[in-house]
Amino acid sequence: MKPDNYFMSLQTVILGGGLAGLSAAYHLRTPYTLFEARSQFGGIAGSFTVDGFTFDHAIHILFTRDPYASEFIRTILADNFEVRERSSWLYSYGTMTPYPYQANMRGLPRKVIAENLIGLARARIQRRSTRSANFEEWILANFGAGIAKHCMLPLNEKVWGVHPRSMSTDWMDDRVPRTKLRDVLAGLRRNDDRGRFGTNGTFWYPKRGGMGALTEGIRRQVQNLHSATRCVRIDATSRTLTFADGSTASYDVLITSIPLHRLIDLLGEVPQSVFTAARSLKWNTVHTVVLGIDRPNISNKHWIYFPEREVLFQRISFPMNFADDLAPSGTSSIMAEITDSSDRPLERDSLTDRTIEQLRRIGIVRSDDRILTRHCVTIEPAYVIYDWARPQAARIIHEYLHGLGIIPCGRFGDWEYLNMDQTILSGRRAAETVHRVHSEHVV
Repeated sequence: MKPDNYFMSLQTVILGGGLAGLSAAYHLRTPYTLFEARSQFGGIAGSFTVDGFTFDHAIHILFTRDPYASEFIRTILADNFEVRERSSWLYSYGTMTPYPYQANMRGLPRKVIAENLIGLARARIQRRSTRSANFEEWILANFGAGIAKHCMLPLNEKVWGVHPRSMSTDWMDDRVPRTKLRDVLAGLRRNDDRGRFGTNGTFWYPKRGGMGALTEGIRRQVQNLHSATRCVRIDATSRTLTFADGSTASYDVLITSIPLHRLIDLLGEVPQSVFTAARSLKWNTVHTVVLGIDRPNISNKHWIYFPEREVLFQRISFPMNFADDLAPSGTSSIMAEITDSSDRPLERDSLTDRTIEQLRRIGIVRSDDRILTRHCVTIEPAYVIYDWARPQAARIIHEYLHGLGIIPCGRFGDWEYLNMDQTILSGRRAAETVHRVHSEHVV
């Protein structure tokens, strides 16, 4: 029989103070210590304020079908919570159309509409029950050659940084809305954005503090947190962590949201199969150019997609329309997202100037607008690339880590395309795994 204090003496360490790590800490019922490499907690789900403007690191919204995640978010945010009707659009051929494109084609050139409708009709007639071999085939099978050519293929290539034919379809679920033919025809008559399809026709957003209000709300309810403490080595044999300042910490169980390829590097020598698996993982980088403009009401929209390849960014959003406190009175704010990858390398130093130039050319920013603040924020990694090597590589790495008493979680620990609610649940699952490990030591 173990001594009475054995259960409480087992030490859990959490590496990573983003949404997943904070969720794990919140749900743990046993002692833990959390270390975050950056000076602030929240990770890519955090927010920052500059010159009176508050920006998220990239566009973030909250929506969920999970009852627990819904209750958790509402509990953390309390009265700092608002439901918004989505105003999402797409710009192509000089025309602004509501999202999703396939159900809102009114106003596009007649030739484009004709190609889209003919392609969609042929796709519906030729639809087969066999699974698509890749994401490009899935787009062609569901939307036809016209919509694929004019929107879906170029937009997704910009979003992911790789061509859709290089991607599998095991990430899809209902992330890309499929519409019925009657909805497409109705969209040709409709001249507003009532054709809302997909999972986020409405979404939640904090009234104050940007999306960082959620991670900050969790942070206030957890303890034993250490920021600016970067782990540089993990000794899985002695279960010891070494940090950049030379300090160390011991653990019995380790939860980590560190990206898998970096985590394997911290472990030093690993089996060749694990090393090879880590090197096969693919991801992209997203640069977010943020601007504060000295003009009110620059747009009434939440975000706009840009599928055309000659436009640098794939999406812009207007934070001041998400919540009133994100921009000073009488001003507007813009965030432009630009994907960078090994398949689509970009010259990073010129991104802000090029973004401003193209926003002026499109007409969103005027030539006489005074820009009050301008910054470029880089998220790397940003999205997991779903190729055919991913499932097997992730399985090999996860099995190896679990054998060492290491529990990965979050988007880059699970190595999955997780939304914010799923990231919260991933941290919760990591905590539950720790509880099972601890319980096994009690008996």
